[in-house]
Amino acid sequence: MNQRSALMLGTCVLAIAIAANLAWTAGAPTPPKVPSGWKFTLPDGDRTAGKTVFLSMKCYSCHAIDIPGEKLTMRSKGAGPELNGYSILPKEYLAESIIKSHAVVAAPGYSVKEGRASMGEYNHFLTVQELVDLVAFLKQGTKSGAK
Repeated sequence: MNQRSALMLGTCVLAIAIAANLAWTAGAPTPPKVPSGWKFTLPDGDRTAGKTVFLSMKCYSCHAIDIPGEKLTMRSKGAGPELNGYSILPKEYLAESIIKSHAVVAAPGYSVKEGRASMGEYNHFLTVQELVDLVAFLKQGTKSGAK
């Protein structure tokens, strides 16, 4: 191969490499970013199914709650705060309180120990649907409370 042919071959190879690199770079996905104004909103759940979750998980062993139209005032002197009035709290706060041990509890006068609520974390005991339904059950006491 003469010098001119080698130069042309080298130039072609370089041009192909540059074109391939440009094509790959142009086709590279743009990194994702959270859209402006995005906010997580817990979907509405089934209150009746949530009551079943509340009873089957024996939440009443630590929490008292009165639901209008229900005869559900059970408590065996547990450690958790009374849940009456919690229906005015946002669904997302209630969900987080169930799945993540936290240092701030909405119940006035209720204190946490060692920086964490004594309830612990229930994310490994509930499916997402059970959580959504349980929150719907806790929210049913409100007539005009936060959604």
